[in-house]
Amino acid sequence: MSRFLSHEKTKADLTSYLAAKVLEYNMGAAKLIITSASGRTRSNKDLLFEDNNHEEADTLLIHQAVLASQRNPPDAQLVFFSPDTDVLVLVTANYNVFLKNTSVSMASGVVKIEPLWRALGPERAKALPAFHAFTGADNTGRFSRIGKATWLQAYLKADEAVINALQMLQDDVEVTEGMLSTLATFVCAAYAPKGIKIKTIPDMRWHLFCKHMAESDKLPPTIGALKQRILRVHIQTRVWGQAAIPQQDPQLNPLENGFFKDKDGQLKPTTTEVLPAPKAIVEMVRCQCKSDCSSARCSCRTKNLSCTDLCQCGSQCENDEDSQDVTYESDDDDDDDM
Repeated sequence: MSRFLSHEKTKADLTSYLAAKVLEYNMGAAKLIITSASGRTRSNKDLLFEDNNHEEADTLLIHQAVLASQRNPPDAQLVFFSPDTDVLVLVTANYNVFLKNTSVSMASGVVKIEPLWRALGPERAKALPAFHAFTGADNTGRFSRIGKATWLQAYLKADEAVINALQMLQDDVEVTEGMLSTLATFVCAAYAPKGIKIKTIPDMRWHLFCKHMAESDKLPPTIGALKQRILRVHIQTRVWGQAAIPQQDPQLNPLENGFFKDKDGQLKPTTTEVLPAPKAIVEMVRCQCKSDCSSARCSCRTKNLSCTDLCQCGSQCENDEDSQDVTYESDDDDDDDM
């Protein structure tokens, strides 16, 4: 039953059925009821709506709020009821097209949006969805050992170049080396110890390793890993950047933006396109598994490395290069990702 209910078509059919029944039940009600399902928005009153192609409920909320703001007088109140941080972020980013008296009712209380929007400023507010996705949202993952409070402090101090780079992730643009370099400085600002101003990922990793004996999970990602993360973030932020409009552009191709398909055809995140260390060093790491290397007991897997011929695992290994299906470029002559 759980598999049946979790199927995409089942959820879509159930949503359409409930939307129709809600309107049927409230057809004679004095209160205005609006439902949206399968791209169609309808109401129990004489209102016409343009069809939409939103796949996320969060962005559809924003689009419907824009329409509600246009229908109602300027002094009306607009309240979102959602416990989701994603919704709070999207409402703040799009506050300039909402009614002035807009708030979000969350589990922790009611958040007034105008003071938040003014504190951030228009440009930082606009870039907030990209910031949220980049630093850790529900479907984009997060940076190890760095929480939202630390990221927010870095965001409020970030210069115009960082804010512009984040805003560009919401547009249909290619992720350039310039954007990668700019966002790398932002990552360094979050990881830097007090009083340290290092602006490149390799230098920051080396400093933390040498001066603070930081373990691997306390270091910022390598440039290669950061690039793949930015590509994945680009997919999400482009969807969020079109929250206010009815017809969103097609989603970016995930296979060209930080994902690959495994042998079962499932999308998996590409961790990096370069080796984490020179190949000679990587090959010195070997596991002694007697199973298929599918668990965290495999020393190679825990270090995010593929098993090699030096390992004692057999032909059933699920952690070799063929199983991972990731193509690496040699990084022997380049110390930038150490």
